[in-house]
Amino acid sequence: MIGRVADRLRPHVAELLVATDRPDLYAGLDAGCLRDHVPGYAGPLAGLQTGARHALATQSRDARLLSAPSDTPFLPEDFVPRLLGGTRSERLRVASSSGRLHPVCALWPAVALEFLADQHLDAQAAPSLRSVMERFDVEEVPFPSSPAAPGGDPFFNVNTPDDLGLAREFALSRG
Repeated sequence: MIGRVADRLRPHVAELLVATDRPDLYAGLDAGCLRDHVPGYAGPLAGLQTGARHALATQSRDARLLSAPSDTPFLPEDFVPRLLGGTRSERLRVASSSGRLHPVCALWPAVALEFLADQHLDAQAAPSLRSVMERFDVEEVPFPSSPAAPGGDPFFNVNTPDDLGLAREFALSRG
């Protein structure tokens, strides 16, 4: 599943990284791994913080971070180009579909990376990603329904065994 996400992102990014507390699980993926520094599972915010710290340490002052969840295997073909937009912006650009924001599917500007990098995260009391987003000027980037995703949802998220079965069945039916 993560291979589908990686394949969608790879042509558009300078560096493809997976933030995880289990790098061994991704040894076969053609991507670098960053180990989450928050003990336990602190959700997507821990991965974003890990990525933010890496970007700020290795990129220019105007670094940006594109994030996508590993369990969203039907990202739109134009996901990256649409989030990047045509201009450099200090706005947090967040994907949406059917009137719903998808906070992990976002382009985080340098100002947001600096904020993320400085947060104290604890697996027991991590703030929600939405509460962090509220601190920034958010630009919603709407995506239409897609026949290339189950139920037309381009951000179909695999959370349960039933979701996984549906995703597999849909992918196999599409070849």
